[in-house]
Amino acid sequence: MREFQRVHRATPLLKFWTTILAVFAVIIANINSVGLKEIADFLRGEEVQLWWFAAGIGVFLLSCALVWGISGIWWRAMGFRLGDDEVELKHGVISTTVRSARYERIQSVDVVEPVIARIFRVAKVRIETAGGAGSTLEILYLRKPKAERVCAEVLARARGEDMEERSLTEPVHAALIPEIPIQRSLLAAVIHPASVVVLLSTVFGFVVPGGFGAVIPVFVGLLPWVWGIVDKSWRFTAEVDNDALNVTYGLADKRRQTIPLARIHAVKIAQPVLWRPFNWWSVIVSTAGYGMRDKQAGTSMLLPVGTREQALAMLCVLSPLTEQDVVTHAQPERATQPQYRSPKSAWWVSPIDQGQQAVTLLGERAVVTHSGRFGHRMSVIAPEHIQELSLQRGPIAQGLGLADVRFDLVPGPVQMSGKQLLLADAQQLLEVLRKRALPSIQNAISSRH
Repeated sequence: MREFQRVHRATPLLKFWTTILAVFAVIIANINSVGLKEIADFLRGEEVQLWWFAAGIGVFLLSCALVWGISGIWWRAMGFRLGDDEVELKHGVISTTVRSARYERIQSVDVVEPVIARIFRVAKVRIETAGGAGSTLEILYLRKPKAERVCAEVLARARGEDMEERSLTEPVHAALIPEIPIQRSLLAAVIHPASVVVLLSTVFGFVVPGGFGAVIPVFVGLLPWVWGIVDKSWRFTAEVDNDALNVTYGLADKRRQTIPLARIHAVKIAQPVLWRPFNWWSVIVSTAGYGMRDKQAGTSMLLPVGTREQALAMLCVLSPLTEQDVVTHAQPERATQPQYRSPKSAWWVSPIDQGQQAVTLLGERAVVTHSGRFGHRMSVIAPEHIQELSLQRGPIAQGLGLADVRFDLVPGPVQMSGKQLLLADAQQLLEVLRKRALPSIQNAISSRH
């Protein structure tokens, strides 16, 4: 059996760097104005007594040496091992904790470079597994080349590849999305509807007395969203590696994220209304067992802001649709040949989107839904990935003879339904989809996690 491998020597310091900096900040803050004046006089060539300053430097250096030495105790107790069947992590000085994940349960593997780690040219390997909260394993920290090698080996073992044969075979890389220009990322964030709301709220705060108190919740809610648009599209690239998609991005924390294509269930292509003059689109996915609860999980937006051609190319890779399907049935702006569409009577419950709401069935391969008159939205899923189906009718819909068919999917940002359909059409759609081929019991259980 392989021995546990050591992580980078600076790992304990990087894990607690905020606490260490806070201690040093307290020390610096205690240098009073008299001390600062004496230092300034010394720099001007005047004779002053700076024994306290020399003593302070000595204490600082001694503190650094002490922190470095103590951190070595934690470092020697940390390690990881890539076994034949599972990856293991260990840590702990007084009591040792060992965590493991079997390769067949691994959903995705990312190489993440937080801001402070990039200074030391190290990265962490983040392993998402099929489980509940706290099921993520992180190997902290490795030199970046080693982190990428560990990531590649874990992914290969998760796919069931033989490591000796893999070393003799070159992986297949196909560039899908070239690096998104920084100017596009910034402009897309500026003209996003969330940014417009933030701007209007700022104006409101200046114009109306006491207005800032009222708009603080807006800032708290939307500013992280605006920042996310920039961060997740910063120098974004995507490539297909055999049966997985690799994406790299990040302004603050640089990330190389790898998602097996088989884990992607639902795909949404969307165009906010203010992006229409530029013909920009985004592609969002729901992935089985990935990033449902952990805020540090990788992005579900696999194309943050791209051209129409790039979005459609990504759509054909991630979904069951072919290029011909897109041309004939799945134009992202509108449904061209849908089997089910909201009738004119749906105007009373959906006056804006009524003419755009539609469902298109492509045999047993795909279900496509359209919505959005000003901002366009189209979602795609293979029928076997629909978990459950339900027919819903509110009081107004009952009076108009309408109903919604809701698709229950794996947890994620993509939600799908046949909206405001005639009751007979909704019942027919429900009956057709109930006859869909379902995955095996084992695959169904796995997809729920």
